[in-house]
Amino acid sequence: MADVMDVMGLDDIEQENTAMDDINSETINLVCTLIDESGSMGGNIQEMNYNQSSFKDALANSKEADEMLVAKGTFSNSNVVIGGYKKIEEFDTNYKASGMTPLYDAIVIGAEKLVSYRTYLKDQGMNVKAVFAVFSDGEDTSSRNSLSEARRFVENLNSLEIPTAFIAFGNSAITEATNLKFKSILKIDSNTPDPASALRHAFDVLSKSTIKSVSVVGNKDSGDLFTM
Repeated sequence: MADVMDVMGLDDIEQENTAMDDINSETINLVCTLIDESGSMGGNIQEMNYNQSSFKDALANSKEADEMLVAKGTFSNSNVVIGGYKKIEEFDTNYKASGMTPLYDAIVIGAEKLVSYRTYLKDQGMNVKAVFAVFSDGEDTSSRNSLSEARRFVENLNSLEIPTAFIAFGNSAITEATNLKFKSILKIDSNTPDPASALRHAFDVLSKSTIKSVSVVGNKDSGDLFTM
């Protein structure tokens, strides 16, 4: 069931994302980051706010910052919100947590929006690279889309040589990431005595891996994002 959103039209793409007149480089790096805001993450709100700020600062301070457009997506209950691709200074670091986990819906919508905007930019003559990353601590509990449908979208990204990365905070998330065919899986132990430190490590790895990926010359996915 892939009809969570209609295929984006040209007007939708132009209005939602950074305008062509505001892009000052022939090379653009698109970074899609989908973040789980379900209730099971409720004990980590302060750390998630802090770590998203650190992630934002790391990308903003990289030498590739001017060539990077970032879309933040969040998902909880039946609510999936995927922002447009904007400059890193517009990245919203606020975090809240409640409800269930529509992981598959977030993947379908996020992947579709990424591919639509990537295609649009390529049609304008841009050199476009991309990274697709998901952070979640559990299995899907509320999606309209199925595992097989979400996996199809991940496999399409893989076929386009777009790095697909999953930060799996706990065993349930590790199982989901594996079943969804993500090429890069960062396994974080949710039962650690210091979950705050584990979250800091996860976002630190994500920011460093993202910067390394977009700095590589050429468009091809060179393998595991977390071991580049």
